[in-house]
Amino acid sequence: MQPDRDETLLEELARLREEVVNTRNVTIKTDNHVTNLSAEVKSVSRALGQGERRNLLNSFVAYILFTVLIAGGLWLTFQARLDKTQADRALFDQKESEYKQRIAELNAELGRWKQIERELLEFERMVREGQKEQAVASFNALRRVRFAGLLEDLVSRFKADVAKETFDRGKQLFDQGNFAQADEAFSKALEYHGEPTYRGELLYFQGMAALRLKDFPRAADLLRKALETDLERKLLAEAGFNLAYAYDRMGERRTARDLYERFVNRHPRHAHKPQAEQRFKQLSRRSAEAD
Repeated sequence: MQPDRDETLLEELARLREEVVNTRNVTIKTDNHVTNLSAEVKSVSRALGQGERRNLLNSFVAYILFTVLIAGGLWLTFQARLDKTQADRALFDQKESEYKQRIAELNAELGRWKQIERELLEFERMVREGQKEQAVASFNALRRVRFAGLLEDLVSRFKADVAKETFDRGKQLFDQGNFAQADEAFSKALEYHGEPTYRGELLYFQGMAALRLKDFPRAADLLRKALETDLERKLLAEAGFNLAYAYDRMGERRTARDLYERFVNRHPRHAHKPQAEQRFKQLSRRSAEAD
């Protein structure tokens, strides 16, 4: 990345991290507030319980007095007050339970925001140290952040850089004869950037890697796709010849014969022309004998 892009990215990361910290602080304040409310509800509920016990005692004494004084109306009044006290206590018990549940949810949310803050710090470290591939890979863990759109835009700026570096590494591995690792690098490059300007070249080298690994059906598929792009002339000729060779090795002789013929007609001065021409004649002769 260029210095100005690095600076912009780090500024956006700092702003995003600040939002995470603010959100975490709001969660802490809410958690404290709910905890205080829960304590108040518990205190009121306890007071109601004590009041209920006093009311029961008073009601018992009142009952004896009222039976003597035949004051039925006053007894009903005491009973109504007792019922209301019990209803209030049940309501406060329910509120206390709801607040406890909310506190548990807030604690879990607070833990998530702390984890996000740690991941952002690690992401920022990777960016500062130029670890582009690791930063792009770690971004998947941050997609769940509700304002991850900021990061999405920033990461897309250097995904293409990571794809190109991976593609170049794949070509080096191919030249070294590490075809399986090269094939893996080419696939990884396409994961980072599905439609790069060098897509035809990438498909060509991946097709050639598959050819070296004797995966002829896959090689044929990749080389055919490469030929559908704007390949440079040198790679175009190589892809055409090796596509014919792949079909030849698969035993699809008619298709291979036609492809060899097309190659000879389109590239009459190519180094592979004698080989392609000879193989075309052999396949044509076998086809004639079979008929």
